[in-house]
Amino acid sequence: MYAEVAVNRPLKQVFTYHVPLDLTGPGELAPGHLVEVAFGTATFSGIVTHIHNIAPDFQTKPILKRLDPEPVLTPAQLGLGWWLSERTLTPIGLCLWAMLPPGLSADRATRYTLLDHDDPGNTPGQQRVLGLLKKRGPLTNRQLERALPRTDWQAAVKQLVDRQVVSKMEVLVRPAAKPKLVRTARLAIEPEEIHDVIDDLQKRPKSSDIYAVILEFLASKMDAVEVGVVYEETGAKQNHLKRLADEGLVILGEEEIWRDPLEGRIFNPDTPPMLTPAQESVREAISAHMTAVNGDHPPKPSVFLLHGVTGSGKTEIYLRAVELALVQGRQAIILVPEIALTAQTIQRFAARFQEQVSIVHSKLNPGERFDVWRRARTGDVKIIVGARSALFAPLPDVGLIILDEGHDDSYKQDAEFSPPHYHAREVAIELMRQNHGTVILGSATPDVTTMFRAEQGEFIYLHLPDRVLAHRAAVEEQVQALKLQSPHYYETEVKEAVSLELPPVQIVDMRHELKAGNRSIFSRALQSALHQTLSAQQQAILFLNRRGTATFVMCRDCGYIAKCPRCDTPLTYHAPQEALRCHHCGYHGANPKTCPQCGSTRIKHFGTGTEQLDRLIQAEFPQARVIRWDKDTASEKGAHERILSQFIHREADILVGTQMIAKGLDLPLVTLVGIISADTGLGLPDYRAGERTFQLLTQVAGRAGRSLLGGRVILQTYQPENYAIQAAANHDFMTFYRQELEYRRALDYPPYKRLARLLFTDRSEANVQEEADSVAHMLRHHRTKYDFSATEIIGPTPCFFTKHNYLFRWQVLIRSTDPVEFLRGVEFKTTTIVDIDPTDLL
Repeated sequence: MYAEVAVNRPLKQVFTYHVPLDLTGPGELAPGHLVEVAFGTATFSGIVTHIHNIAPDFQTKPILKRLDPEPVLTPAQLGLGWWLSERTLTPIGLCLWAMLPPGLSADRATRYTLLDHDDPGNTPGQQRVLGLLKKRGPLTNRQLERALPRTDWQAAVKQLVDRQVVSKMEVLVRPAAKPKLVRTARLAIEPEEIHDVIDDLQKRPKSSDIYAVILEFLASKMDAVEVGVVYEETGAKQNHLKRLADEGLVILGEEEIWRDPLEGRIFNPDTPPMLTPAQESVREAISAHMTAVNGDHPPKPSVFLLHGVTGSGKTEIYLRAVELALVQGRQAIILVPEIALTAQTIQRFAARFQEQVSIVHSKLNPGERFDVWRRARTGDVKIIVGARSALFAPLPDVGLIILDEGHDDSYKQDAEFSPPHYHAREVAIELMRQNHGTVILGSATPDVTTMFRAEQGEFIYLHLPDRVLAHRAAVEEQVQALKLQSPHYYETEVKEAVSLELPPVQIVDMRHELKAGNRSIFSRALQSALHQTLSAQQQAILFLNRRGTATFVMCRDCGYIAKCPRCDTPLTYHAPQEALRCHHCGYHGANPKTCPQCGSTRIKHFGTGTEQLDRLIQAEFPQARVIRWDKDTASEKGAHERILSQFIHREADILVGTQMIAKGLDLPLVTLVGIISADTGLGLPDYRAGERTFQLLTQVAGRAGRSLLGGRVILQTYQPENYAIQAAANHDFMTFYRQELEYRRALDYPPYKRLARLLFTDRSEANVQEEADSVAHMLRHHRTKYDFSATEIIGPTPCFFTKHNYLFRWQVLIRSTDPVEFLRGVEFKTTTIVDIDPTDLL
């Protein structure tokens, strides 16, 4: 018997191994199993993709061992992996490994060993590496990364290896993820025997009452108890339990426990509300389709585009669809674009479905992700909520995938991440095609390509045009709680529900503010609105899509600008740490007091980020309580939930944040949204700059006016006439969509043509340009040879961000009706990044 095995390397084919006798029995080895194989002179983890009895015409090696008794990938996931490999032109092994949780399989690492103990090192970097190797012995690349963070240790090691001062070897690192075991204690005697045993113990010399307390506590429990709990509840120590165990009164053991990321959280059950007529119509359409999909002849298409204005009740539609999937005996995956959104999403779904829900995102530790993955594999959890990677949860029979905020670019694994460079939307659609399931793409601002596909009949279009506030009982409670005289709402056709108008948006031309002598970051309209909001004891959101205190630092004498040595982009000043940081690669350095170029002390900080906005608010409105929500304040585990909880419970009056506050958050006491600068992304050289601006502004504006208090939005801009800003201010998606579509048609951009991006990187600018030139020339020859006359080769050109983490960046674009077909069979270096349907070209 033979097995085809994919290894986690950038190799396009699978490899044939023969199956040893001990793995040939029924169920011993199947597609999806994780195995260990010899590969070249090293040992690798591999995933079995096929089992067969066809002997190859070459000598094969045996599979060395099976690493997990159960397959780590389902048949559906294996099929999806092959599709993903074809769709993204990514080696199959990399596609399959993308579906596994971190730490599941033994991984490759490079181990460095010191050969010449007398070599002093030629550079400071070499000296640091040599010092570590002398002190600690052989180290892997991961250990060096942890020991020398934010340094270019890789270059130093390469130089030492080239000089034969250090040797390197590929090694297999043991899996990091494994079940968690805890020590337990349980009673070894019958509960009715306890009193006699306690009497006997108390008659002994030097007896202690603690033994009676322990026995009585364990007798009150039906099952084994963690010894940590015994210690905490009784005051016992290890020696007390050991003595009772030695006398046969207590059994000490070990028990496997789940690491549940939602452990300790309480979700109060909710009752499904009555739907509005529009919601009911949407629910019926989705339910009819899901019922038909679950039958013998599933209909097509299986994808719904749910276009609903902000606050229109899309989440309740999701909940009803998940409920139907569970009734059908299937499972569901709910994707959100930002980790920041998982807190509210989990709250809504766990309130409805309780312990059937779990969560997956990058802030979970490896043990938690491993256990969620195992519980999904056994079907112990039925609903997974999470970011992009949650799509690969190994649920036995996924029948529904929901992408909330389905327009968001975060759903694309772009070129800055490891391959495969997939879009979660396309993977979800394919997975549900294979598994006869349903996809719901929900958004208040669908992306142009998705909307176009719906108009072409590829997706089913559903619309929720009204903002739903609540139902009559809840509304009346809110009127009384807020002591309102004239609430800003109107009744829908169903008397049980109440709807709100979308908040009015006031555009402020900041050029006029300057002419009027106002040089503050706050327009006069925004200042007045903030005063009114604070006086009324209501809440406000101020949005600025830039972090830090100042966006760049410049010498006013010679024009020097502090730039990242790795990326050649301006460094952002962060006042709390008195440091300069690169938001691309993470580099940080000291804030200069004098110019390193001319020695001048006339150093000035320009631009404003969220840190500075926070300070300016506190200076202008000292009575306001301000909380900031951006990547800097929400980097720790649980930070998103903490900040959201503080704001919901009115521990702050003003929330300052970046784009992570723009999507999906339901904050009913927010009556004012101030957009500090609407122009931030408009000037970028990317064909989707206008679309991103429209989406972001519309989403931010949608945070206002979600209660009977009403709301308003003040949008500050230097380009008030821009079509994206005008459409966002009017909440007018269709006008923006039609105008953007004409722009795309004129320039042959998606959805009329598709793009592929080839990204080249190298430490040498000359080398990367030479490689890009060579590939562009080869592709033009390929186009002519195979008559791809409708395909355009654009470039090569330097990327907008020309350097990242020491690497220079060039790109070649392919514009074609089918770039995958054009590129299929073309060989590139393993360092070339192939990104099909890129979401940005920067």
